[in-house]
Amino acid sequence: MRKEPQIFTSLQRQNQPVNDELLDDLEIQLVEESTLRQYVQKILREGIEFREVDSPLQYRHWNIKRIALCDTGVTDPPNPHDHYFAEIEKWRKWTKNYGRRLKKPVLDEVIPGVSDVCIIGFLDYHKEGVTSGNQHWYIDYMKTREDKGGEKVASRLIDKFYSDVVSPGDYVNFGKMMQPQIGHLKDKMAKKYPDIKTKGANYFDPMGRDPQSNIP
Repeated sequence: MRKEPQIFTSLQRQNQPVNDELLDDLEIQLVEESTLRQYVQKILREGIEFREVDSPLQYRHWNIKRIALCDTGVTDPPNPHDHYFAEIEKWRKWTKNYGRRLKKPVLDEVIPGVSDVCIIGFLDYHKEGVTSGNQHWYIDYMKTREDKGGEKVASRLIDKFYSDVVSPGDYVNFGKMMQPQIGHLKDKMAKKYPDIKTKGANYFDPMGRDPQSNIP
């Protein structure tokens, strides 16, 4: 004889157990919900992938690498004004010395976007040098697509960088940290990976205080 859980409805008095038929229906429903939840989680995991490519952006240094986070469920293009995700053309209507207006606008610059609409975030980095056999790494830039904020994209990118690129004993420089969220990520990595020397320049708080903000 099985032990029945104490499940109550508004029509039942306390301590009155549910009949076997209703209990069986509830158990079947719970199993179906659990199976559906596992299936959805599997689909979500399969739709997320990291890609390692060369960065299309121009920096002062050469050979800039990129870790890109791709969500294959994303099919809509980014906002046309979302820098470095959408390709942006800059047209010039005046001569370079602003002396006179041109008869026709001239294409002055093309700022490249991402290679695939599925990319919702990226991290650009390069090697700086070696000290006693340990590599120095510099994070040039990190960005999350405008409509994907709050999905921990930056956290996933930096975790991937530390786990797959950086080795124990290496050095990581976050460079000029212009936002407190980046400072928070730097502190998080320094605590999580004490065997990796992590630093960054605080440009978001002139007092140099520790950032108190959520991870982007």
